[in-house]
Amino acid sequence: MTTMTAALSRLPAFWRACGARGRRRILLAAWLLGPILFYGLLWRPLAAHVRQGAQLVPRQRAALAVMRKEAALVRALRAHAGHAPSGARLLRVIRRRARALAAGTALTSLSMQGARRVSAVFVRAPFTTLVRLLADLSARGIVATRAILKPAGAGYVSGSVIWVRYG
Repeated sequence: MTTMTAALSRLPAFWRACGARGRRRILLAAWLLGPILFYGLLWRPLAAHVRQGAQLVPRQRAALAVMRKEAALVRALRAHAGHAPSGARLLRVIRRRARALAAGTALTSLSMQGARRVSAVFVRAPFTTLVRLLADLSARGIVATRAILKPAGAGYVSGSVIWVRYG
């Protein structure tokens, strides 16, 4: 017999030995402590868990919406992936992609630094547009190896980027 089984087998004998007054006290204590134990051991932890879930679900839905939007951007960038251009064609590709993504007006200087390296200077470029440009060119094998950017107002940056053609 296990300890629990042995204790349960002695319970009827204990109950009979308590007497009427002792049994009433035990029942009263159980009646008073039962709801407290139910609340403390079951209801309160369950309610806290439900409350955490209710707070977590909206945050996860918002994160999912952002991920779906970014997945669409990644699919679009993968569709444009191809062989990286070289030389003067590299300058044209960067200038054309900057114009297409509305960063062309902020692009003030674009120059070759060797056969595979291009230096660009941006003045008051929309930050999100510049990030899209970096991702778009990266998908085409033109990777930013150095970017020095400074805030230039709410949502804008100024600075320089050096791109290198790989592949």
